[in-house]
Amino acid sequence: MLYSSASRRWTVAALIAGVLGGLALVGSGVAQAKNPRPAKVMTLNLYLGADLTPAIAAGSLPALAAAGTQIWNTVQATDFPARAKVLAKEIADSDPDLIGLQEASHWFTGPPDGIPGLFPGATPATTSAINFVDILRAELAALNVPYNVVASQNEANIEGITASGFDIRLLQRDMILAKKSKVDAGELACGNVIQGNYAANLSFTLLGIPNAVTSTRGFVSADCTVNKRSFRFVNTHLEAFSSTFRFLQAQQLVTSGPASTTAMPVVLVGDLNSDPSNTATPPGDFAPNNAAYFTFLGAGYSDTWTAVNPPTTSSSLAEPGDTSGFSELVNDPDTSSIDSRIDHVLARGGVGVTKAKVTGLDADNRTPDGLWPSDHAGVIATLTP
Repeated sequence: MLYSSASRRWTVAALIAGVLGGLALVGSGVAQAKNPRPAKVMTLNLYLGADLTPAIAAGSLPALAAAGTQIWNTVQATDFPARAKVLAKEIADSDPDLIGLQEASHWFTGPPDGIPGLFPGATPATTSAINFVDILRAELAALNVPYNVVASQNEANIEGITASGFDIRLLQRDMILAKKSKVDAGELACGNVIQGNYAANLSFTLLGIPNAVTSTRGFVSADCTVNKRSFRFVNTHLEAFSSTFRFLQAQQLVTSGPASTTAMPVVLVGDLNSDPSNTATPPGDFAPNNAAYFTFLGAGYSDTWTAVNPPTTSSSLAEPGDTSGFSELVNDPDTSSIDSRIDHVLARGGVGVTKAKVTGLDADNRTPDGLWPSDHAGVIATLTP
């Protein structure tokens, strides 16, 4: 009861801060109407290609190997090279200056000698099999809209065995991309890259070994000037499987991380895994699902989506603003499974917003086999820092 009461007081205070911040956000956009062109930013989770929980749940070596094979087969079925073509079209149509990528995955294969650190003599899988960012950037270049990598931060680095004669390894990354043509024209420049991993990360038991696998999360930021507008651009991917760790990571980002600065406007994008309307506290956690989101609002951040998109009535398809919910195989017949708003563009420090929209839910922009670009929609915001 003590936590519930405190949580309600904190949530109400954060809501008030968010509403006031949203009003300031819109007002600042009006005040800067005669300033240079706005900046367009995007957050986009590329989807790693499979659900990893079967491997975490495996209770024996044969079960772990079977799970590894299942995961690898699913990664092939979700066909990132094909999805990259429609992702590139999604980006080209949206035309962002800066992109925050999450699950910018790199899959490797290697000899079938087990998991380094858990199996004696095991070596890391080092043969590059599918590098999502290289593939995506090649598709963007093919559309004549190339993007440069501004910064890249390694996150979870997880290796597993398969029953297929090789091991697999997944390296997760968060990245910032910048539109090359604007960089070349002197209209976009970024520097002072800050990146790192969070101090609090969720760990899993594997084959009865506690803390055998760590879900490492982190952040990356750069101080950028776009169309003569300067701001700090921060990208992050908070923990998906624990609202407690998600909350702790959000706290670190706004108290000691790059999102803590008050020296300049800040635009914070990412898969925050925190839906503002989800008030449930999962078993074993001490923070509700929306605690991370309200941590940012409590630190003075405003939600660019709600600033320009008032709530609407529900429908059979995705609610405006919802960004997550496609199935593991991303072959859903429509968008009715998109039911949570966890991908966000937030801002602080006199940042105006003129437009915000969700991308990646266009039924006409799917692969020939009917795959959606990702299991998440993207969010793009037009801002006036």
